[in-house]
Amino acid sequence: MDGGAWTPASRSGYNLRDTVARSTTQVYPKSWTAIYIALDNVGMWNIRSENWGRQYLGQQFYLRVYTPSRSLRDEALIPRNAILCGRAQGRHTRP
Repeated sequence: MDGGAWTPASRSGYNLRDTVARSTTQVYPKSWTAIYIALDNVGMWNIRSENWGRQYLGQQFYLRVYTPSRSLRDEALIPRNAILCGRAQGRHTRP
């Protein structure tokens, strides 16, 4: 983490040897925080921002750890009633 704006040069200051293991981190005003996440299984991961004043904006994203195998053990199918947006709109959600 550091104050100011993040730039590609900021990567040179990352702590990759003894990173802090936690599920919550803070980002202070006018600063940034780089987060190292160990994705230890395939499927969808939901990463949320809990800025309660702006939670209605849905500040979260989904990240998929890809595997070429198709197994309901690892990843459930997208529900039929899922509302698709952006580039996913109009696509089929089931094989």
